[in-house]
Amino acid sequence: MLRRALAVAIALSAFPLYAQTAPKIYAQELVDQTIAAHPDIVVMAVHAVPPKQKDNVIIASNIGRIGKKADSDDMGVVTTGKPLVEVNQAGDRLEIEMPLFDTTGDTLGALSIVYPYHHGDDKQALQQRAEQIRDQLARRISNQGNLTQPYRYDSGTPTHTLAQQLVDQAMAAHPDVIILAMHATPPGSKTNVIVGSSIGRIGKAADDDDMRAIQTGIPNLEVNGSRFEVETRLLDAAKQTIGAIGIVFRYKPGDDKKALEQHAYAIRDELAAKIPSLAKLMAPPAGADPAAAATLIGRSTAWKPQYSGDFDHFGVDTKRNKLLLAAEDHGTLEVFNLATGAHERTLTSFSTPHAILYLPEKDRLIVTDSGKGGTRVLDAATYKVLGYIDLAPGADSMEYDQGTHLLYIVSGGKDVDMKECYLNEVDPYSGKVYRKLRFDSDHVEAVRAEEHGNRLFVNVADKNEVDVVDKKTLKVTARWPLTGAQTNLSMALDEADHRLFVGTRNPSKLIVLDTETGKTVASLDAPATSDGMFYDGVHKRIYIPGGDGYLGVFQQNDADHYTQLARVASTKGAKSGMLWAPLDRVYLAASPGDNNKGGEILWFALHP
Repeated sequence: MLRRALAVAIALSAFPLYAQTAPKIYAQELVDQTIAAHPDIVVMAVHAVPPKQKDNVIIASNIGRIGKKADSDDMGVVTTGKPLVEVNQAGDRLEIEMPLFDTTGDTLGALSIVYPYHHGDDKQALQQRAEQIRDQLARRISNQGNLTQPYRYDSGTPTHTLAQQLVDQAMAAHPDVIILAMHATPPGSKTNVIVGSSIGRIGKAADDDDMRAIQTGIPNLEVNGSRFEVETRLLDAAKQTIGAIGIVFRYKPGDDKKALEQHAYAIRDELAAKIPSLAKLMAPPAGADPAAAATLIGRSTAWKPQYSGDFDHFGVDTKRNKLLLAAEDHGTLEVFNLATGAHERTLTSFSTPHAILYLPEKDRLIVTDSGKGGTRVLDAATYKVLGYIDLAPGADSMEYDQGTHLLYIVSGGKDVDMKECYLNEVDPYSGKVYRKLRFDSDHVEAVRAEEHGNRLFVNVADKNEVDVVDKKTLKVTARWPLTGAQTNLSMALDEADHRLFVGTRNPSKLIVLDTETGKTVASLDAPATSDGMFYDGVHKRIYIPGGDGYLGVFQQNDADHYTQLARVASTKGAKSGMLWAPLDRVYLAASPGDNNKGGEILWFALHP
């Protein structure tokens, strides 16, 4: 289990740490989990020297700056092993910088944790709190290479499982264990992978040693420096072999290896008694708190706009870590810091903005606008208007097709006194409108595009149907009527499993359609007055924000079966939002409505 870890980490480090297409590295997962569990932390950053590099840099943080070189304070902490505690010049933050250790106490780099600070706060207590967090993290880090390995090697292997819960419980119960990992072949898979682990690497395929322990029943016993590993068969409660388990202890010459081996078997048997079957091992743990699916970790309390009406969609400028919100009834774009949620500025050159798309290749923003002036193209750095896209009035919903690199924008409709709507096919880089598809409808809403297929799915809300559009011909090829609910506004797509998720208002439902047949396979009650729906294909979850003050969290058990995990309290009017997978967050925009003044954004940490 340990022998090839560093070699794998070195190979993976050839990919830039900042590459958005690369899997999330383990250090970033540790930061994200810690921030979610400790919302009082303002800033957290991990400094280390990545494999095949010479400089100590930030490899993970909640505020970006990945790749920034360590300063003298950072290096002093690493070389001396002594923490540094200081208040910033403004006097409102306390930074604790400490050496970062692995599970056997070797120094890997530095860990910075920043708390809000007021004159008279107990610095020593805050330092102790930070050091406790550091020591908890050390129990979950195998070595320096582990930090830059992917947290998940295979996105299809779930993380919120009984396997992971049992690993966490065993690590807490046995402080002499420094690493514990379970291997199994998940139901429906042919590959034996890590399914629960104290050091990440979920989904990593088993090596020859792992498979030999399973197939022969002969344990692997290995001394690796100051560590002794016992790898043996993993059993269920009926004593059936369901995989392999690796248990690692601290070791020094002269320690009783036989006693450590017997201790490992005792831990293995203790865990086996809690495993009803392989299927249960890979399922969410029974009795888990469903509300833990999402935790409110921030809201824009410092931003107090005197604003009435509705917000619409979010967008993200990934180059500058900016979160942008279309304040449609106020005629502005609101700009926030993506990591902290702090409001930074208000852009006023709009009429009725709706949807926002950032184009990193051109460093441009496209903002649909149903009012005067129409849809705009902006310089993302300066927010200067560079041009306009010539559309019919009422431009609103927008979908960027990753497969064709074309943009589809809905325009027209009753909001601009038109009896028809249009689906506009646009080149996002030139702004040229290639083709238009007319709908005999005054209310067309969300559009979703197949990335690997040739279809678009369009919500035709006044006819309570989903229309299927062929990309090549831009013609409707099928109409799928919805039953049991009306006013279908929101939509999400699970292309891999051929499932389309549709959100309705009357009544509020989550309807699941089979995209091969158009048939309804599931229907669940959903939060009321929703303007959004987000599908997380990695963790197989659907998030639905409701204006009634709840965020609905639904688990996709398989393509045909769904469970409502929780309705997490948000606030009245929080009916639109966005899933931002790189941070495992959902952002919600709470509209004040027509009669009240105010408005805010909220952000939730996801715990899949």
